[in-house]
Amino acid sequence: MRLVRIAALSALIVAVVLGGAAALIAVNQSRIVGYVLASVRNRTGVDIVPRASSVHLGTHLIVVLDQPQVIANGHEIVKLKSLRAIVSYHSILVSSGLPLYRLTATSPEITLPVASSDATAAPVPRPGAQTIGALQDVLHALARIARRVDTIDATVRYADGAELANHVGIVAYCTRREPLLWRLRFRGSALGSPISGAQISGKISLGIGENSRPGEFAHGQVWTWDVPLEGIETEGFALAGAIQGSLKFSLHDDGSITGETDAGAQKLLLKSQRLTAPIDLGDYSLHAGFDITGGKYAVTQIVLRRVNTAVLSGNTELLGPQSEKPELGIHVGGFHFDAAAAKQTLLSVRHLPADLVDTLNRLSLGKVTVGDVTLSAALHEIRTAPLDAIRKNLVVTGTIENVGFTIPTDTKLPPVENLSAQVGYSKGLLTISQGTAKFGNSAIHDLVANANLGNGIEGADYKTSVDVDADLAGLFPAIAKSLELYQLRERDRLERLSGRAEMVATASGKLSATTLGAPKDYQVRADAIGAVLTIKGSPGPLKVSRGTVTIDPRSIKFDHVMLAATGGDARLDGAANFAKQGIAVHDLTLELHNFPSETWLALLADPSDLAVSGPIGGKVVINSDPSNPGAMIPEGKLTLAKGDVKFNFLRSPIVVQGATLTMRHKQLLWSMPGSKLEDQAINFRVTVADYLHPSIRIDATVQKLDLEVMNFVRMPWSPATPPIHFPVPCSGHIEARAGNLAAFQMTDLKTDFTRDPAGDWRVYNMSATAYRGKVKLDLTGRAPDNWIHMTGSATDIDPAPLFMLGGKNKESPLLGHLFVAIDLWANTDTNFFETLAGDMSVTVRDGTLNKFTLLSRLLSFIDIKNWLSAQIPDPRVNGIPFKTIISDFKGKSGLFYTDNFVLQGPVMDVTANGSIQLGGGALDMQVGMFPFDTVDWVLNHIPLIGERLGAGTGKLVAAYFHVSGPVSDPSITPKPIASVAQFVKKTLGMPINIIRPNTIK
Repeated sequence: MRLVRIAALSALIVAVVLGGAAALIAVNQSRIVGYVLASVRNRTGVDIVPRASSVHLGTHLIVVLDQPQVIANGHEIVKLKSLRAIVSYHSILVSSGLPLYRLTATSPEITLPVASSDATAAPVPRPGAQTIGALQDVLHALARIARRVDTIDATVRYADGAELANHVGIVAYCTRREPLLWRLRFRGSALGSPISGAQISGKISLGIGENSRPGEFAHGQVWTWDVPLEGIETEGFALAGAIQGSLKFSLHDDGSITGETDAGAQKLLLKSQRLTAPIDLGDYSLHAGFDITGGKYAVTQIVLRRVNTAVLSGNTELLGPQSEKPELGIHVGGFHFDAAAAKQTLLSVRHLPADLVDTLNRLSLGKVTVGDVTLSAALHEIRTAPLDAIRKNLVVTGTIENVGFTIPTDTKLPPVENLSAQVGYSKGLLTISQGTAKFGNSAIHDLVANANLGNGIEGADYKTSVDVDADLAGLFPAIAKSLELYQLRERDRLERLSGRAEMVATASGKLSATTLGAPKDYQVRADAIGAVLTIKGSPGPLKVSRGTVTIDPRSIKFDHVMLAATGGDARLDGAANFAKQGIAVHDLTLELHNFPSETWLALLADPSDLAVSGPIGGKVVINSDPSNPGAMIPEGKLTLAKGDVKFNFLRSPIVVQGATLTMRHKQLLWSMPGSKLEDQAINFRVTVADYLHPSIRIDATVQKLDLEVMNFVRMPWSPATPPIHFPVPCSGHIEARAGNLAAFQMTDLKTDFTRDPAGDWRVYNMSATAYRGKVKLDLTGRAPDNWIHMTGSATDIDPAPLFMLGGKNKESPLLGHLFVAIDLWANTDTNFFETLAGDMSVTVRDGTLNKFTLLSRLLSFIDIKNWLSAQIPDPRVNGIPFKTIISDFKGKSGLFYTDNFVLQGPVMDVTANGSIQLGGGALDMQVGMFPFDTVDWVLNHIPLIGERLGAGTGKLVAAYFHVSGPVSDPSITPKPIASVAQFVKKTLGMPINIIRPNTIK
């Protein structure tokens, strides 16, 4: 009972006190509010000016401020709908009402001291003990103000009025037991771009409590969700989707922060007007740790996954973040991506550059794996010139597998397939190693390359080396294209390459993003064992059975290159150096052993100009002429043991036995003794006195020579032959013990000749014995119009065989000793006889003019019965014997004139003047015939000379005729004696004038 009374008394006292206090507070509430706000101002320097206030009693004193203004340093920092403060009575009595038991802000509008445009430039608090000290001071100040702070439906704005977040709720509190440990919870919605609508919440412990970890000042966790991907755009491409994530952290006493974060994104889309439709990138998740100190901001243990497959891992750090030149370092490794899918994605983009589309279409992408990626660069460089900073500071290692690409078609190169290699990039230096690939049917291995891309691709220096097991058949189109590009002579002779060659190649030069240029420096070393070359016109292929060929921009070197051909082989050594003046060779040695001449000669000369068959042996050493850059001097000797040599100016080949080609001191001597031409023995020699200034000298001695075996020799009236290609001056001397031109037979034939490259020619000093006489002849030909000039003579030739050459005559119409001198011009391309012009003198001695059509008809008009005797054979049967026939002819266009034809003989004299058309064989002549025993009464009628001439000769004109028409069927018209005085004067006076000039005028 006693305890009950004591309790009742105590309750009564408390009730009286509370009632009194309530009455006291009710009377002095404005003074109480002012007292509390003054305490806040004194402790924080912040003025709180309410529009109205009220005080409520309860277990604690409740102070409500309506629409208070919170002012710091003369600027309003927060607008509130209401501010509710709960004060313990104890604090009012002992500590001016502070700390408040609880402080609740309703709908505060918080204004940050920076504008939205300057938000990214706002300084980040520097981690360190000083920052921790400042936070502790804030917490201590807050602890002196209130034990708990609540914010309901807050709005955060920038200084320019742009909203940052709304519906923000914050709860922060500490306990009396742990006054230095604050626990904070918050939640809100972001409003500003690019994360408008994102939700965020978190819980944080700040300060030191009983269970705090050693050295840890704070820890907490933050969650985000519905974070939109907006504003992440480049080159017209944007990401769409939303992400969510969480972050755990610990803030240590030294100001450093450590922790980890996890984020995820679902249904990421890549959008652009350049895409036909958005691209679904799939679902991704990210895990990372972080470590922030005063000298370093580091993100570690980064792992990016697509669904459940790790895509990449790495870490990054920012060194000296508070310095003037912070350094950013990024390290990524251990990932691969589907390059083929990336290619298809790129090709689906509209309006890509044409060269990029062409490159992508030529690429066949396989698997790309990145082992390690590191980027370390100054932060300001990355911000201002990101591509340059990445190019100059990125370090990457990785591999590519089964990559392929086609090379531009104009190179004729096969596509590259199954390219695999180790790839590295270190601060501008790109390296490729352990490369393998297929190149058509060729295999590439041990590919090593590097390029300095520090200043971009254009003009970048590169070096590379590679081993190639080359399939020459597959590479032949490209090789032929290169031969065409460099305009090498006789390049079309190489018809085909086949077989394989082992090649080791190195190259260096400068890259170009637009063109595929030749390297500045390179070397290709080829062991061409098994290579087979097919040369146009050769009897068979050439096979390389041994040796090495080394090619660089300055030279081609041959080292024991053995070429095997049908029936023989050749060995090639030496070097050919490339210079501005041309190709300079040094001891280029060619050794031939039973080598088929058709093969190598076809490379040097057109077979239609010069063809050689048969095995060649010997050795030739070629060097450049020091005094004439680009010219080459061969030294050595080649032997053609047995074979054929066919010149384009000969109808048939020369069959040789032991022909030799000797090269010495710029002289070439080709000797073919003991050979045969159309089964006739011939010694043939060709001399080139100076190989560098070539002119050919031909000397030949032949047993029997058909002149028409030389294609440029023909009967002038025969059809023209095709022109002969002979590009150098030519001269020579030919001798034949026997010879013929068609049916015209000769012995002891000798002649000299010349021919220039334009085709003009001359045959001179030509002499021969023909038909018991001597023939001399000079011929000169003009190439442009094929006119020839003929001068010469025939001495004491038997004319009978000449008339029998055609085979139409069984007997010759003329017997005797023929003497002829000619100086004639004619065109051999048209009708020879119709263009013939010039002079011709004919003399025949001690012969007979046999019976023929014209003679028979003339004799039929003469009554010769009175002067025939037993001593004089009948001329109608045996022809007309004569001592001389003399005549000169002059003419042009095939029409020749004579006014001095005289036949003198024992039976009769014959004189004639007039013309003969050689082309058509037509006559138009006046003919006089003088038998031996007629009276001279006609001569007495000739003025001035009749009596003297008649007394001296005792002869009369027997007949006078006009002959016209074809030689084979002439028309003969007898003429009266009285009308022929002048004719007799002329015709009979000619022999006298020849003996004693000017006797008859």
